[in-house]
Amino acid sequence: MVNYLYIFLSLLALGFSQQSVIVELPHGKIQGKQSLTFNNKTFYSFVKVPYASPPVGELRFKAPVPPKAWEGNLDATSNRVVCHQIDQDLPLESEDCLYLNIYTPQLPTTNLVEALPVLFYIHGGGFIVGTCLESTCGPDFLIEYDVVVVTINYRLGAFGFLSTQDEIIPGNNGLKDQHLGIKWTHDNIKLFGGDPNRITIVGQSAGAASVAYQFLNKKSEGLFWGAISQSGSFLSPWSLQRKARKIAFQTAAFINETFKTSNDSQELYEFLLSVSADELDKAAFQVNQLENLENRQINQGFFYAPVLESEHEDAFITRKMYGDLKSGNFVKVPIMIGITSEESAEDAADLNVLKSNMRVYDENLSWLVPDDLNIEDEEKKLMVGALIRGFYTNSKFEENLAAGIRYFSDNSFTRSVIKHAQLQSKFTDVYFYQFSYDGIIGNISIEFEANDKVTHSEDLRYMWRIVFGDYDNTNVEQFPEFDVLTHRRMLTLWTNFAKTLNPSPNNNELLQNIRWPTVSSGRPKEFWYLDINKDLTIRSYPKIASYLGWNMVYDIFGEGQFDTY
Repeated sequence: MVNYLYIFLSLLALGFSQQSVIVELPHGKIQGKQSLTFNNKTFYSFVKVPYASPPVGELRFKAPVPPKAWEGNLDATSNRVVCHQIDQDLPLESEDCLYLNIYTPQLPTTNLVEALPVLFYIHGGGFIVGTCLESTCGPDFLIEYDVVVVTINYRLGAFGFLSTQDEIIPGNNGLKDQHLGIKWTHDNIKLFGGDPNRITIVGQSAGAASVAYQFLNKKSEGLFWGAISQSGSFLSPWSLQRKARKIAFQTAAFINETFKTSNDSQELYEFLLSVSADELDKAAFQVNQLENLENRQINQGFFYAPVLESEHEDAFITRKMYGDLKSGNFVKVPIMIGITSEESAEDAADLNVLKSNMRVYDENLSWLVPDDLNIEDEEKKLMVGALIRGFYTNSKFEENLAAGIRYFSDNSFTRSVIKHAQLQSKFTDVYFYQFSYDGIIGNISIEFEANDKVTHSEDLRYMWRIVFGDYDNTNVEQFPEFDVLTHRRMLTLWTNFAKTLNPSPNNNELLQNIRWPTVSSGRPKEFWYLDINKDLTIRSYPKIASYLGWNMVYDIFGEGQFDTY
């Protein structure tokens, strides 16, 4: 019978027992396994669960379609596949990669079991790399807090985001993959002990932008009840590609030079269908090498990224994001959103390279100006670039590298995330945070005088069990006291939100009895946020000095309608 759950126990030798867990889904049965967290909490894992048919052959560049039924028990005990990664050549890469990983501390053996809230996680990686293998997205820490965890593979690079900006290859397949994965989870998570009415979508960096993009698709209505965006938004300057058609033909031209002069979308589509996945991946890598300081992707748009589609049946987004957010034309759910204290601090890893790059920007101030300002006049752009540099230093960036890093942090991440929170707070509850704790668990910080220390992605190491290279945070107790405390506080706040849509619903000594206010808290001119450091502190107006400067630039010098910000 479809949608019926079976649990079988197998007794092994010497009295050791291992639970073989079989769940019957609408398309067939899957066999998962029982596992233990480091603290010996039992959970069940089902990995490499298909939520879509393999996007191969004629389905390449198409929106995903539901999976076909299978016979027998599908092995869901080992996850050994990732979507094609542009800058890597991994043996696990496959075009057949549309799978979910599901981890649950309980299975609904009876109707008396209370369904648990669900965290659905979308990984980052600039839309071209990233995975949710258990080595980088180990669910153990979250499982300890009684939530169901779901992670997703979605198409990346040319496979997920190449677009001819017409209906031949509309684009946004990576976002459409995510949407189908969320819908699959909503439809089936009851079978894993999860509550379909309490799904919170979570993402970091490009995953955070992806979370926000899901708001813009009206088909998302009712699929999730909350969202958490860590260090990203669809307003981030890297989250949209305005010249996707040009990039599509450049991609094909690296395989066949005739496409240097072709402008035929159908011809391009048929050709790219005929090449191997490895050829397409290699060509996308070559396109990625065209980046330079003038067209720096993190400032002006990743080459393979979401696009605005023309109106058609399967379109995901067709209108400019800034306008939709400002007018309230989006799926309205509460959100936690925030930044690390110095998103681009890692740029200080090689000071010689940083100094050289800043010298080039000092000589080309117009390159500091985001494309989304829509300024065409070069003299005006040069003047605005000089004004922007003046927010950070009275000298040159080459002479004040810390100022250059603050510019990169604000331009790539901080400005857009704060603006997103400000605009959405007019329509929903918004909880804003800044992750400022510089601990050993983070382990990415670059010591650099005059700057904050916590760079992009450090917060993830307090959230996920990660075993990668020499890094292993499995046993959190090995770290300093405040690292452990911050780890527990973050998990408590995040899972409180998943459970109640309020990260601090009651007094809690672990959280120092703070009550995290929403951004506006009923006062439209206020902007409250939680600073996560050795102490949890309620503050107002994050990054206020530079943020007011950027607002002035957009208000006075911006032209036309904005898409990002």
